[in-house]
Amino acid sequence: MDCEVLLCPQTAGRGRAILGAMIACAATAGVKLIVGEQYTASSKWLMTYGLGHAGRRSWVDSHLRSGGRVIGWDLGYWDRDFAMRLTIDKDHPQDLLTDMDSSRFEKEGIELRNDFCGDGHIIIAALGRKTRLLLNDKNHRWENQAIALAQQAYPDRKIVYRSKRPEKFQLIPQADGTIESVLKGASLVICRHSNIAVDACIAGIPVVCSDGIASALYGNDVVNVIQPDYDARLRFLQNVAWWQWRPTEALLAWKHIIKILN
Repeated sequence: MDCEVLLCPQTAGRGRAILGAMIACAATAGVKLIVGEQYTASSKWLMTYGLGHAGRRSWVDSHLRSGGRVIGWDLGYWDRDFAMRLTIDKDHPQDLLTDMDSSRFEKEGIELRNDFCGDGHIIIAALGRKTRLLLNDKNHRWENQAIALAQQAYPDRKIVYRSKRPEKFQLIPQADGTIESVLKGASLVICRHSNIAVDACIAGIPVVCSDGIASALYGNDVVNVIQPDYDARLRFLQNVAWWQWRPTEALLAWKHIIKILN
């Protein structure tokens, strides 16, 4: 098995950490690597960090169009200082989720909470910079549409704005603080595909999303919101844990990837 790995100089530190770990144990996993900074289309498999990065997106799309397989990494669903999320052939792996054993999630020690409040605030999770560039959304078009839908459906609820980076947004208040504190007492999270959807699942807050791994559990209808029970949330998170890996688990990650691609 051959795999081309794109390890570009501008790759973020955490991305370099997971790619470096995957490179280090590839031979043990039985994978022959071609590592470089520029795409060469020399292997059936292509691995990189940040599929939405403007400088690599055209390479990823070209590889998929040619019938190749793409292994993508990005910031993890939890423990984001170390863990990285995995996807194959798509930006997000919701279509690849299957019922797996609970062992990986149980090791995380994550306790599901019930922070939901029926008349609590609604959180609009902002698009990230890479997504905004991909969608050519320069003027918060997505956020404005989400706010309008939320205001129409829930005119009496407070709506707040959660950004990945501090930024001013004049239409609604900015929700600062930890994700846990922002979720406390919320009634709904609206996002496109943000990792906050997984945080909301842990906290027991329903989610509206059109993409991302959480779309395997939640819907995209602001009015008819899906509110899964405890067992459904737990089963979902147990399966998500198989799409999140740390550099120290690189060999196990290779085994998981090889099983899917073969």
